[in-house]
Amino acid sequence: MGHTPADDGREVFAAVLPGRLDGGDFLLRHAREDDVVVVVELVDDEMRERLQLPDVVDAAMTAPMILHGGALLIVDASTDAPLGGLRLFLHGDAVELGYWLGPGARGRGVATRALGLAADAVVERLRPSRLELRITRGNEASERVAERAGFRLVGPEPPIEYPAGRVLHTTLWVRDVPPG
Repeated sequence: MGHTPADDGREVFAAVLPGRLDGGDFLLRHAREDDVVVVVELVDDEMRERLQLPDVVDAAMTAPMILHGGALLIVDASTDAPLGGLRLFLHGDAVELGYWLGPGARGRGVATRALGLAADAVVERLRPSRLELRITRGNEASERVAERAGFRLVGPEPPIEYPAGRVLHTTLWVRDVPPG
């Protein structure tokens, strides 16, 4: 089962990862207060549609998610400017990852490489039975990222119902972790 609207960050474990992971031209790091406004500005219409986000994404919604909700930001290695982010959720012995990019970082392989870097760190530190992604149905760009990062499609998931009637339809993708 994927994350639910009731998740409050307690199951999230980004804190087990080091202060930053080096991806060459990008870094994965924990968010800071001054990142909130920049992250809000990265949300464009394409992201709203692909992730089925609410019409208004503001600092009040974003701050708890990136500061306390198990998020790592994908930042430019030379400028430290946020490009996107990853979220991490623990489900028993499995780990779910989620990812997104602002418009300036799309189409350059950043999401695939950031997902791979985070997935490798999670496997090394936590040894989950498998890694999971839940991708909004019809988000072909995210499906391509998943395939390139070694995930395989399992199938549709039950809908996730959010407050105010928003319903999210996703598909489950997994990457098995070899024992040992």
